[in-house]
Amino acid sequence: MANAQAFANANATSTRPKILVVGDSWGTVVAGGSKFGASFFARKLKEHGCKADETSIAIPGSTTTDWIEGGTNFKILQTALLAKPDYVWMIILGNDALMDMQDCAEDRKKTAAQCGDELFAKGMRNMGSFVEMVHRESPNSKVVGFGYDTMFGGLGCGLVTRAIFPQCYRLGGGGNRCFNSQFLRIQEVWDDLAKNYSYVDSAPILGATQVAAGDTKASTGADRHIDMDKMGPAKYWPDYEGCFHPGVIGGSNSGAMVVMEEFHRVYWAKELSC
Repeated sequence: MANAQAFANANATSTRPKILVVGDSWGTVVAGGSKFGASFFARKLKEHGCKADETSIAIPGSTTTDWIEGGTNFKILQTALLAKPDYVWMIILGNDALMDMQDCAEDRKKTAAQCGDELFAKGMRNMGSFVEMVHRESPNSKVVGFGYDTMFGGLGCGLVTRAIFPQCYRLGGGGNRCFNSQFLRIQEVWDDLAKNYSYVDSAPILGATQVAAGDTKASTGADRHIDMDKMGPAKYWPDYEGCFHPGVIGGSNSGAMVVMEEFHRVYWAKELSC
């Protein structure tokens, strides 16, 4: 709540574009900053000469339900929106996948695709409520989101993918290709929201780390796609970040900086004219 109130107080009269970061632990890793300096997101904006004020109210472990009306983080969001941010960057749905898909998979009659449908439906329902609430409270705010990047390449991270969509790793289940097909439903949520709401933008960064690692079966060009048979490169998705987060060690070649560079390229370069 303190970060939200500080953002509202400090930025209410700022003339620079204001970016509010909302969501899960991704928001704290890449946009949270620390006593050691600005966040990866803020550093990347500065590197490109982007003029903006940003802060993160993201909360690790949070789900889509936590940020909508009646959720545990709803009042925090309302407070931060008093600053009338120009942009609300929401990064979410990973924890929904982690928790809900394991429960879904316990019903062995449900396929990975059926569970993926449930994840997509929940995402559309809750994120629809989220973006409508943001628009009511701050009508001039743009909401932007992306469905993460391809993760889970670190040592032992296969245990996580098998926990989320175990159906994919049973005999004949399709393996990584099956998993990626269903995890991509998160990006599909943002793509569909952007089609349905004029104030929502989808800024996909899929493939950023695979391309950075030289995977020729991935692309971040006009034909954006990932190497469906592989996860994110281990060098960018280390196990010390719990498999879900980009690495923070390695300077400009860290996972965090690679994905923030792609985010800048596909979205902020145009939005902030930098």
